[in-house]
Order: sequence, then structure tokens, then C-alpha cells
Amino acid sequence: MKRMSRNPWIEASHVARPTIPLLYWRDIAARLDAEDFVEGLLIDAAMSVVYGQSNSGKTFWCGDLACHVAAGIPWNGRQVEQGAVIWLAMEGAFGISNRIAAWREAHGITEDLPLAVVPVALNILDPDGDTDPLIEAIQGAAKTLGVAIRLIVVDTLSRAIAGGNENSPEDMGALVTNGTRIQQTLKAHLMWIHHSGKDEAKGARGHSLLRAATDTEIEISAEGPQRMARVTKQRELECDGSFGFQLRIVELGQNRRGKPVTTCVVEHEGQATIPVRKKIEGHSKRAFEVLSHVIGANGRTGERGVPSGYSSIPEKWWRDRFYDATPGEQDTRKKAFGRASQWLVEQRIVGMAEGRVWIISHTEGGT
Repeated sequence: MKRMSRNPWIEASHVARPTIPLLYWRDIAARLDAEDFVEGLLIDAAMSVVYGQSNSGKTFWCGDLACHVAAGIPWNGRQVEQGAVIWLAMEGAFGISNRIAAWREAHGITEDLPLAVVPVALNILDPDGDTDPLIEAIQGAAKTLGVAIRLIVVDTLSRAIAGGNENSPEDMGALVTNGTRIQQTLKAHLMWIHHSGKDEAKGARGHSLLRAATDTEIEISAEGPQRMARVTKQRELECDGSFGFQLRIVELGQNRRGKPVTTCVVEHEGQATIPVRKKIEGHSKRAFEVLSHVIGANGRTGERGVPSGYSSIPEKWWRDRFYDATPGEQDTRKKAFGRASQWLVEQRIVGMAEGRVWIISHTEGGT
């Protein structure tokens, strides 16, 4: 029997190919409302990168935002449209499980929420890796949850790239391409948690191709207990937003050895349950009075790292004016200022970030 030769061109012509959508002139109209499911911050089926140094609080911040999306409750005074959340815990599910449990208790959530965690490492770099199985798993989760997937958080990009080179355009390009496939197939927002580079001024670590492909970019920074999330890029929305926050330690229970197990919950500026403050006295009172005076005379709004609407001054101005108003040797004044400024920040009376300082609220003993 004569064997028929195969013609790959003919065979390929019969393979079903995805339809590429077209939008014709007559159908093009102004779009007055962005599809921002977190008001003014995150858009449906887009991509964001949240980056910062290790221990800056970026995973806590993203977790808090993700839980608000799953619950459909306002976040930082902004409206939130509810949707299912998938958290890719590529560094292990222990930490995120504790953080979600703490958030649930802190917010008094008793009902079930549409949120699921993938507790294993994944390879989103290789086209033959885990991208397709992940899409299938998330599609299955959407059916189980009964809610459309709105947000997928990748914790972290460095684990998702699975040994690839973040500085390589080929590897970063492949990662972004696979990420885009996840977005477009699932019609969900994809958020990468990432790290800053050695030079923080240059932003997120890795090849610039990542930032070029990003719709929303948010930088997380920390200076002592005071932390700040700042929007540094928006493709479709106004590039605006600085969100001050702190991490409050909470105890979840005890381990099998009787030791306390703790994690943190995010407390947002102006929305936190702030502990009762002590009366400002001594050097702290002098530091506060100096700061109030200098901000009143020379404070400026709209500075990098400072919450919107707050007047601030460079920290150096505050320190120098405190030295001028305090008798004693330079070393003594330096120690006094260090203790006073630290106390004021810990009491959430004063905020500090990006080398600037502002007053969160006036309190007893202040001016």
C-alpha cells in the first residue's frame, strides 16, 4: 500500500486559529469610564507591578488590597468592585495564610469570600511551563467560586521567572508575554510583586521591558515604622496617589511549643485604629513645636512620598531647627532629637518618608 506523503502546509491550514478582533471606525466611540475595579488605581485585564526593597511591606500591602477586592469593600476611601482573587504563593503558603487569617479577624469577616491561593512555585517563563495549566486551574476556580476572576497576584516575579535572567530582554519578554496570555485569556488584572534594584532611584529590578509593558506601577518604601505606597506610572488613569500605612503586629495563637505566632495587618493613614497617645512632653514636645512652626512657615504639599494634601518639609530642616532650639553639646542634641523624632513617629503623630516629614495630627500637648 502506497504511503501518502504529509503536507504540513495543508494540515496547518485546517487547524483552527484564534480570531483576532477588529474595531471598525463606525464602532469607535469615546470611553468616558475606565474599567477601574479599584477606583483610580487598578483596571480590569491590565497589568501592574508593585515593587520595593525587602521588608518594605509590599506583600502585606498587596494582600490587604487583594482582600478588599475579594470582599468588595472600600479601600483607602476608594470604591472597589468585588471580584474573585487568585494569589500565587510561589514562596510558600504559610505567610499569606497567616496574613489572610489576620486580615479576616481584623475586619470582622465571617462570610466566605471568593479568594483562593495557589501554594506552589510555578514556571511562567517557559512557554511549555505552567502557564497553560495555571490558566486551566484558574478557570476551574472561577466555576467553583461562582465569581469572575478579577485579580491575580504573583508573589513574586523572581520566582515566576524560574531561574531566568531578569536583566535579559529575552527572558523578561517571555515572562511578560506569558503574563499577557494569562490576562487576556482570563480577562483578569495581573499584579506582579517585585523587588527594587540596587539603585532604588531606577525603580523595579530587571530589564526595562517590564516597565514598558506595565499599566500601573506602585513603589513601596519604608522609613522606620512609617511606610508609603506611591503610584509611579499609570497608562490609562491619572498618575496620582500616595498611601501612607503602617504594619500592626497581631498574635494568631500559639504553636505546638507554646510560642506565640504573629503576623501583621495593614493600618492605613487616617483609617487605622490608632492607639491612645501619651501627652507630648520634654524633647518630644520641643521637636513637635519646632516642626509645627517650620511646616507652618515653609511647608509644601505634593512632595514625593508624602500623602496627598499634607504639608511637609525636609527632615534636615526639622533636625537643624531642633538643634538651634536645644541647649547642650552636639552629641547630646543629636541623641535627644533621635529619641524625640522616633517617639513621635511611633505614636503616629508625625510621618516620615523619602527624607520628608509631616504632621499626621495635632494632639494633646501640641500646638
